[in-house]
Amino acid sequence: MMDDLQQAVAKLRSLSPRLNASVDQANRVVHQVEAFLGEECQLGVQAEVPVTYNDKGVAVSLLRYTRVDGRYRIAVTNTDGDARFITRTWAECDRSEKLASFPAVPKLLMAVAKALEAQITGTTATATTVTQIVSALQQQATPIVSDAVAKGDGAAKGDGQPKLPAPAKTAAEAPGLPRPGSALTIDEWLKAIPRSPDRRPRRAEAGEAKVG
Repeated sequence: MMDDLQQAVAKLRSLSPRLNASVDQANRVVHQVEAFLGEECQLGVQAEVPVTYNDKGVAVSLLRYTRVDGRYRIAVTNTDGDARFITRTWAECDRSEKLASFPAVPKLLMAVAKALEAQITGTTATATTVTQIVSALQQQATPIVSDAVAKGDGAAKGDGQPKLPAPAKTAAEAPGLPRPGSALTIDEWLKAIPRSPDRRPRRAEAGEAKVG
């Protein structure tokens, strides 16, 4: 009995440094992975992999890459398999949880990569859909302007403003018009003014005074 106890103490004394070294190494690896994902890659995706299961085959411990206290961290979530979840960063877990979940770190990295690919695919599909919507809206806007011009409502093409009549020509711009002060009869004045289809000039009545 005494010999067995002495052997157990000797093993503990020899194995504990190795265990501590393994935990320290795991701490360094997880810290490097967190820095790689959060600082170098600046990823904002979530992923998780199961670590342990209950008797019913339901995962009750998950290694996750998720947001904790405003930052994306590697964390461990423990659950009762129903609705109770407790999440802590991996660095805050006790030694047994760290050693149990550390082998799942490579699987977590692959899960993060798949989540990133899915996010990129979804973003690309969304951008394509938005482009199609904008194109459809632009095509719908073109006939509306054409219809307004085709109705002949007096709108000028391009700016939508009513078309104003051209200003009347002055005597200087139209040499055919009589100049002010010239001694012409009313008939001569009326004949010199250009006629429009909807406006007939009034001819001088007999007996009207002549301009002298």
